[in-house]
Amino acid sequence: MNADLSVKTEDLVPVRSRISWGAIFAGSVLALSLYFLLALLGAAVGFSIGDKVTAHTLGTAAAVFAIIVTAVCLFIGGYVASQLTTGENKIEGSLYGIFVWAVVFAMLLWLMASGVRVGYNAMIGVATAGHVTAENTSQADWENSARQAGVPQERIDEWKVKAKDAPAAARQAAEDPQNQQAAAAAATRAAWYAFFGAWISMMAAAVGGYLGSGPTLRLISMKLEHVHREGRPVVTRA
Repeated sequence: MNADLSVKTEDLVPVRSRISWGAIFAGSVLALSLYFLLALLGAAVGFSIGDKVTAHTLGTAAAVFAIIVTAVCLFIGGYVASQLTTGENKIEGSLYGIFVWAVVFAMLLWLMASGVRVGYNAMIGVATAGHVTAENTSQADWENSARQAGVPQERIDEWKVKAKDAPAAARQAAEDPQNQQAAAAAATRAAWYAFFGAWISMMAAAVGGYLGSGPTLRLISMKLEHVHREGRPVVTRA
C-alpha cells in the first residue's frame, strides 16, 4: 500500500492563534466611550423630567434605557472589532463580538470597584467633617444663633424634638416589614434587569461581530512547474 507523501499547504502553514487583541481592545474602547456618552444623555434627560414622573416610572425607564444603550454600544464595538481583523469567518466574527463584550464588562466592573473605593473614602471624609462641624456648632450654641437670627422659640423647640427623634424614626422605618418587602422587591427587579441586560448586550455584540466579519481566509496552494519555455519556469495553481 503506497502512502501519500505529497506536501500539502496545511503542512507548511504554521499553526498560530489568529485572534487580534488590538482589534478587540479598539472595539471595547469605542463601545465604552459611546456608553459613557449616551449615559450622560440619559442622565440629562432624567434630570429634566425627574420632577414630572414618579420615582418608579423613572427607575423603570432608566433600566430600559441602560439595557438599550449597552446593547447598541456593544453591537457597534463588536462590528468594529470584526472589521479590524482579517480573514475571520462568521463564527470567529461572533466570537470577536463576545470578546468585546467580556472586555467591556471587565472594564465596567473595575470602574465600579474603583468608584466604591473612592466613594468610601469620600464618605469617611464627610463623616469626619460632619463630626467636627457638629462639635463646632455645639460649642457656638446654635440655639443662640437661631434666636439672634429671629427664629421663634417654638420653631427651635420643634427642631430639637425632630433631631432627637430622627434616629428612632429611621430605625423604625428600616424595621418596617412593608418597607423591607418593598426593598427586597426592588432588589429582585434590579437583579433580573441586570441579568437580561447582560445577555441582550452579549447577543448584540455577537451579532455585530457576525455582521462585521470580512472574507474568510483561504489557503491557496501554489506549485512551480519547470517548463522549458524560453528558459523560464511557469507558475500554475494546484
